[in-house]
Amino acid sequence: VAVLVAPLAPLPGFAQDVRSILADSIAQLERGDTVGPGGARLGAVEFLPALYELREFEPVWNNPGDVAALQAGIEKAVLQGFRPRDFHQPILGDLLKAAQSGDPDAEAAFDIVASDAAARLIHHMVRGKVDAASLDPTWNFGQPMIDAMPAAEAVDEFVDGEGFAAALDLIFPTAPQYLNMVDALARYRKIAADGGWPLIGDGETLKPDMVDPRIATLRERLAAEGAPTTPQPGQAGLTADVDPAHVYDPALAKAVMEFQSRHGLEADGAIGPKTLVALNRTVEERIDQIRLSLERARWLLLGLDDDFVLVNIAGPMTYLRKDGKTVWSTRSITGLPYRKTPVFRDEIEYIEINPTWTVPQSIFRKDKLPAIRRDRGYIERGGYSVRRLSDGKTVSASAVNWSSDNPGVTLVQRPGPDNALGLIKFMFPNAHAVYLHDTNDRTLFERNERNLSSGCIRLEQPFELANLLMAGDPDWSPARLDEILASGQTTRIDLPDPMPVLLTYWTAWVEGEDVHFREAVSYT
Repeated sequence: VAVLVAPLAPLPGFAQDVRSILADSIAQLERGDTVGPGGARLGAVEFLPALYELREFEPVWNNPGDVAALQAGIEKAVLQGFRPRDFHQPILGDLLKAAQSGDPDAEAAFDIVASDAAARLIHHMVRGKVDAASLDPTWNFGQPMIDAMPAAEAVDEFVDGEGFAAALDLIFPTAPQYLNMVDALARYRKIAADGGWPLIGDGETLKPDMVDPRIATLRERLAAEGAPTTPQPGQAGLTADVDPAHVYDPALAKAVMEFQSRHGLEADGAIGPKTLVALNRTVEERIDQIRLSLERARWLLLGLDDDFVLVNIAGPMTYLRKDGKTVWSTRSITGLPYRKTPVFRDEIEYIEINPTWTVPQSIFRKDKLPAIRRDRGYIERGGYSVRRLSDGKTVSASAVNWSSDNPGVTLVQRPGPDNALGLIKFMFPNAHAVYLHDTNDRTLFERNERNLSSGCIRLEQPFELANLLMAGDPDWSPARLDEILASGQTTRIDLPDPMPVLLTYWTAWVEGEDVHFREAVSYT
């Protein structure tokens, strides 16, 4: 919390009547006129009156250091994906030059637009520019409240105390993944500034050892992202009149396969339809993907502790971060387009070993009921019992009217290797009935496109995660896990401490030095 000290002396040239001009401007804003000086559209319609009334209309930006900090904060935000106009940057520069003349009207004009820019900067960095809840009704990431009066009080304290730079130190995310994406954004903006990359024309699928003029364009396209694609002259079997740039040589195939891996495609070196689509996304499209991932990261990373589990639905991958570092990751399977995995934040409270599976009603009606109608032996072969919805009691399958649209029952699958949840699940009780779990079908992890589940998240290496989450329990060991698994008994184990779990959707992210992209899945 900033310590209140005596206000700093105003800059030379500030006249007493600047206060009356600011008071008139705020009164005008409160009457509904949001067009400010220089045509700036004022957005902080509650914050600005609260701030200036709190200060009795004393100008906010008396201190050159605060002005410099605001300018630096805006520049930093632009490097993190925002547009300069989000913070009145061009207008603000002109107003600052005019204010330096000492004219009271110009000073007041700069002050109020600068305050609106500061409010926008704080709001966008802490809460995001886009209202997450309006995009996804399942959103529940908790965020600090930026109410008018608390925010006004905070800004007032900082500009009269530690300085606005100290306030900015609190609002910019410092998570390594976020900073890596900021670096990636700069890299792709540089590619755009250098002219981007060429589009590869349609035609037959390009494969290793082929000769085609489009391969020269392919080389140029990959080189724009830094891939080594120098032609290899003198290859066996080629005539002297063949341009080496047109030859799909082994080095180029290696670069293509690396590109395919970064884009979640089958790394076979063949430029088929999906690979061609990925190659022909413009650099501007890739920049927008990175900007969107940065926005989604701001929704969840600010103020988060160093330890958490993160599921990237678009990847799809799951990561465990401890002490600010990624200590574990695994391939995941997430929701089908028509049964998408929701985006939200919660805490893993316990694990359940040898779980049963109570089939959700949506899956029961869409999948299980038609299967039972086709084959009544489905229940027994799948290891299911039938449970009445009204009282939870187990009933005989023969007592149920399976032809009814609503038989009033569901299925419960017994524990074991054939259970749809596998042998372990990670519970964070939530309204969506979503959790992390093992699976009885590991072949699906070999697929590059793994949006295949009914909404929950399947993990390729769940037992490794269990041992990592239980590491703080002195009574826990991998041997104890093996013992419980061997017993076949459903067993709940509480975590030593709840672990935050974040389910998000990044179609661009960084692993090591590589930027990964995915095509967004349509959920309409």
